[in-house]
Amino acid sequence: MTRCLNCMKEYQEKEGACPYCGGVENRAPNTLKEGSIIDGRYLAGAIRCQGEKDFWYIGWDTLFHRRVLIMEYFPRELALREAGGAVKAQKSHKETFAIELDNFIKESRQLITLDDTPGLLNVLAVTEDQGTAYVIMEYPEGTILQKLLQEQDICPPEQVQWLVQELSGPIAAAHRRGVVHGQINAERIFVLPDGDCLIGGFYGSLAGKDFKTGVEADIMSLAGLAGSMLTGRVRWKEHSFEENLQYLRQFVPECVTDALRAALGEERDRRPGSMRRFADLFLDEATIEMYSE
Repeated sequence: MTRCLNCMKEYQEKEGACPYCGGVENRAPNTLKEGSIIDGRYLAGAIRCQGEKDFWYIGWDTLFHRRVLIMEYFPRELALREAGGAVKAQKSHKETFAIELDNFIKESRQLITLDDTPGLLNVLAVTEDQGTAYVIMEYPEGTILQKLLQEQDICPPEQVQWLVQELSGPIAAAHRRGVVHGQINAERIFVLPDGDCLIGGFYGSLAGKDFKTGVEADIMSLAGLAGSMLTGRVRWKEHSFEENLQYLRQFVPECVTDALRAALGEERDRRPGSMRRFADLFLDEATIEMYSE
């Protein structure tokens, strides 16, 4: 038997390609070689997505015999990959890399305390290996939102409001632990078969510098994702913010455009002070601040 590094299912070698997924290879520059072993335990497979500071791979936990997601900390502006697979800081960025790596590890371990929080991918372990850190997460049996948006580029307002409602709670829970997400986008969000959503991929490097700025960036990222889902990605990118708002006023509730303006407009003093406040504006609900976020 051999294990497919694209889906992690076993099949008979005589079958050639994996009968479950076809064994399609999905490589990207600077990624780990498929089949690499992390911390003597986790088998890294094909890449699932990448950001400015990380790579995600499908993985296999050889101890508990389960699929996992492996998030590798790899800030491309600070680090490089050596021939053997290890990550090394660029000469001029050694100190910055060390500080941000330490923040990443501390904040990722904070997320373990949030396991079983509805809407968050459970963090199973945080480990250091090959010069960097790896966050081991549960592998959700769902579909990445990015893939769904490739099939349905423009979403109805009620669907987008539902998504904001689903995601704002778990992100706010992380904020209360002092951890910001830092890279909210459709590749970090999973839609499960039962319709629930999960978000993962926190790297929180902004939290170590200015937590308030990090929270604001998360709010703006979620607002931007919502806006692009309402208008379609191409229109959202190619038209000005004011043009997009004017277009949206034709068919979305006023509370939606008001919330987008508050989160993304030029008047920073109007910005929502918390993720909960943004969600309440977007859903036209009152906010009763019982705690600080």
